[in-house]
Amino acid sequence: MAWLYPKDIIRRDILTRRSTQKGDIKQPKDEAIKKRLMELPEYKSAKTILFYVSVRGEVRTYDMISESLTKGKKILVPLADVKNKKLLLSELDNLNDLSPGSFGIPEPKHLHQMDIKSVDLVIVPGIAFDKYGNRVGYGTGFYDRFLKKISKGVPVIALGYDFQLVHEIPSNKMDVKVHKIVTEKGVVNCFKFLKAKKK
Repeated sequence: MAWLYPKDIIRRDILTRRSTQKGDIKQPKDEAIKKRLMELPEYKSAKTILFYVSVRGEVRTYDMISESLTKGKKILVPLADVKNKKLLLSELDNLNDLSPGSFGIPEPKHLHQMDIKSVDLVIVPGIAFDKYGNRVGYGTGFYDRFLKKISKGVPVIALGYDFQLVHEIPSNKMDVKVHKIVTEKGVVNCFKFLKAKKK
């Protein structure tokens, strides 16, 4: 059995590596990830997409959001309801509508709340991932609680750099798996690996 590193160790190590990634190395990776995402059938067919707004060395989503708007897609972004420990969804028409919100993450200045059932595709952030769809977040649980509420069949796609893929992440019933992971080097189909693991 492979050794499973505790999530806090994974989180610390990957955050350190991500924060020290220089811009001239990061930018072409971001562009490659954007290109791969937009080539996916899940993206092409989606009419309403929930994007995270990137901060602190995450895969940059600003250009993805901007281009998606020009393609006529409806874009939603999350707002953290810290008191109730949940995410609210707000439509975003223009990147200029963003300003720093909870945890320093840009959020729309005015909430245009949307129903979770309107989402066709969810793009999630994360600190680390494994090929089985397990994810290490920031430890607040906001996304795990949110993902349990989305409609069945809605694809959940994570964006990350290749170094954010680790061998295996410990998981429990509270964790929600992602369906695919897009990195600068390729697309990981987590369902395929899960199916092989269960055999």
